[in-house]
Amino acid sequence: MKLRLSSTGKSVLAILIVAMLGVGLACAGEEATPTSAPTATLAPAATATTAPTATLVPTATATLVPGAPTPTATLVPTATAIPTVTATAAPTATPRQSAATLTQLPGYKPAWGQPQRGGIMKTGIPNPLSNVRPVTYSSGNETQITPLYNALVKYDPWAATSSLIGDLAKSWEFSGDGLSLTFKLEERVKFQDNPVVPADIRGGDFTCEDVQASVEYTVRPPEPKRAPKATLQHVTGVSCPDGAQGYTAVVNLSQMLARTLGVFFTMPMLDKGWIDWYVANHFDEMGTGSPASFKLAMGTGAFVPLEFQVDVVAKSRRNPSYFREGLPLLDGIDAFILKDFTTRFTALATGQINWLGGASSALLPGQVTQAERDFPDRIVVHMGLHNWGSGLWLNLNRVPFNDRRVRQAIELALDRNDWQLFQMYGSRSGAMLTGYNGPYPAFWWGTPEEVLKTWPGYRQPKDQDIAEANRLLDEVFGKGKRFSTTCLTRNTQNFMNYCLFFKDQMKKNLGIEVSMQPVEVAVMSTYTDACNFDIQGMNLRGGEGDPDDRLVQYSRAYPQSSAEKCKLEGITAAEPALQAEIQAMIEAQSGEFDQVKRAEMVRAIDKKLTLELIDSSPFGWIMIFNGTTPDLKGYTLTATPVMMTQTIFERVWLAK
Repeated sequence: MKLRLSSTGKSVLAILIVAMLGVGLACAGEEATPTSAPTATLAPAATATTAPTATLVPTATATLVPGAPTPTATLVPTATAIPTVTATAAPTATPRQSAATLTQLPGYKPAWGQPQRGGIMKTGIPNPLSNVRPVTYSSGNETQITPLYNALVKYDPWAATSSLIGDLAKSWEFSGDGLSLTFKLEERVKFQDNPVVPADIRGGDFTCEDVQASVEYTVRPPEPKRAPKATLQHVTGVSCPDGAQGYTAVVNLSQMLARTLGVFFTMPMLDKGWIDWYVANHFDEMGTGSPASFKLAMGTGAFVPLEFQVDVVAKSRRNPSYFREGLPLLDGIDAFILKDFTTRFTALATGQINWLGGASSALLPGQVTQAERDFPDRIVVHMGLHNWGSGLWLNLNRVPFNDRRVRQAIELALDRNDWQLFQMYGSRSGAMLTGYNGPYPAFWWGTPEEVLKTWPGYRQPKDQDIAEANRLLDEVFGKGKRFSTTCLTRNTQNFMNYCLFFKDQMKKNLGIEVSMQPVEVAVMSTYTDACNFDIQGMNLRGGEGDPDDRLVQYSRAYPQSSAEKCKLEGITAAEPALQAEIQAMIEAQSGEFDQVKRAEMVRAIDKKLTLELIDSSPFGWIMIFNGTTPDLKGYTLTATPVMMTQTIFERVWLAK
């Protein structure tokens, strides 16, 4: 780190706003063809459509979206009552889902019309497949990988609130002592008939032995680069009381922990024979994205892998042996890799793709405004909650970030109101105020906004906090002296905006010089694994249905990935007593089954992480804006974070 005198420079905020807003799209192409009224019954299968062949070279003009008026700064109260949380029981039975019953399921919208069968859904995604390992939720691979698999339980993709329902499990029940969880399995599920897999393995029945093998593969993975599932380390194994080929699976536990059931939605069910074959013959090949590794996939999901062209497209087709009758409705999914934001938007506006998503790489603010203003008959905008926050990761292994006073100064100086205004999508903000653990009420354990607004660094006006931040830096470096640093991030606009915003805030409020280092995803991973960075502008790890999903990274009691080891080693070296205190708090809340009490315990951890440890600085929780063409029906975003509802694609259809 270089010590240097403070100086005042020109703000980069104007540049940042132009970059973030995206570009306006000049009107081009033919008018959209009106869709016909939906029929009363499932339509016959449609002929698969071909991928677009035209090169997408949009003509763009800069468009500045009018910002929302700046709110009047007021001193907020210092004490606020925390809303209570109503505890709810998990469902124990699964409603039968099929094409014929879609219109009776909770969340179905009559405006969608009658479900229809046929057609290829074409999607635009921002990043190539860096790996093709089995997953049932993903940030960016939701149309390439997750539709190939099922879990035992899932979140209902149409439900208004987060609701766990059965996927491959018909029902479940905990024992009286909480040390076993019994799943009753669906009895007519078959693994996909993948011709790449040996004939004596593919297409077999899903039974208890597959649950046994899948749990072991997830909890103790054989691949050296794949970290064990930290939130499942209390799972000691699975027994099959009706035999290996039976349909009852008992998960045995070493501890009674509140998170147990919800974690199973993240675990894809794999064939025992496939796991043995894959480990013996193709060990960790799916750790990279290649045409050959993509075709190795064999789950029970609604779609089967067909073809993968690197940096071009990943194709999957309907699973003819899928256990839900009549589903999926689509003939297949073609996921085109379109790295440029404007190119993807052009493809959506001209009907060359039906869906534009990619988690935090979905529609930019200016594109949302453009879609609603200029293409209301061509683009439907869907607003939803991401599973991740946006912000910074401070490397406590590096000087000066191992000094709590420096981290406190950064936290105090960040103006999160500026971030929310900067993230305006027309009249809607793309960021929710949040602590470390996610926003309330989307996450029942989150700290409510009215409480956050009383905390140093979050409160308004900012004068007091900025003055204290500069006092702390003067104490560390000497009067008026500051340091310079580098912000590492991915080279896509939404990630670069994190570092650009941080650069502006530090220069304006503290006189700290920040340079930006944007790199490809693979390069970013290399820097992270080597713990070779000062600060990262990144999506902050979020929730997957339980607070432990985020909190376990702060506990030495759990296995860690390379990135988590980097984080925890820095924390332990810089703040050993605080790390031990936080770990004890994490372990205590993990065993609390009363949801109201547990929420209070998690909020206490949230405050300690935010105001004392400060290894990360959240700007806000990410709101995402996906776009679809009007003929794509059954697609919606709900209050459930988007990564938890990726089973939705077995329910969507193309209206004719």
